[in-house]
Amino acid sequence: MTRPRIYLAGPDIFRRDAFARGKELKRMCAAYDVEGLYPLDCCPLQDSEDIHRQCTAMLQSADAVVADISPFRGKHMDPGTAWEIGYAEALGKPVFLWSTDTRPMVERIVGELDIEHGVKVRDADGMLIEDFGKPENLMISNSRSFVYARPELAIDQAAGLLEARAETRKTIKAGWRRMRAIGVGVLALVLVTMAVIIWARADM
Repeated sequence: MTRPRIYLAGPDIFRRDAFARGKELKRMCAAYDVEGLYPLDCCPLQDSEDIHRQCTAMLQSADAVVADISPFRGKHMDPGTAWEIGYAEALGKPVFLWSTDTRPMVERIVGELDIEHGVKVRDADGMLIEDFGKPENLMISNSRSFVYARPELAIDQAAGLLEARAETRKTIKAGWRRMRAIGVGVLALVLVTMAVIIWARADM
């Protein structure tokens, strides 16, 4: 039986130890009996179109996504990972988030009180900082997505959901098999009854 597949999105591919990190994340997945799909699995592609094609193909083949939304090159997450999260959600795949910094944005981004409105918080450039108690933009971190502090926690939740879905599918299939068996039995009984009636009338 094929193990469920989890796409491991995040900026780890830019690390000096990117391949070693990929193996570590995949070992975490294996510990929960799921297969981890790491963007560098095939080979270190150089062409941007090849990289895009490979990542989208892996996302399409995955059953779920675990994404690292840790601050990357600034206060916010890696933009490529943000795109992958949106693509996965458009495909209807469950997404699980984790970050090395789970503080709300207003705590993580240095802000100052907006004197004009009295309650809003703005950054040094005067831009409004979202204050929804989430560590990332509301389109990424919303009411449906809890942000875990470590990758293994997100992988654990993703694996649990996929296992529950697999059990549900097994139950449904077993139910359909029982219904078909009952249907065949009822049909056979009806045919036998009709045959008996026809035989009885012919004998009269």
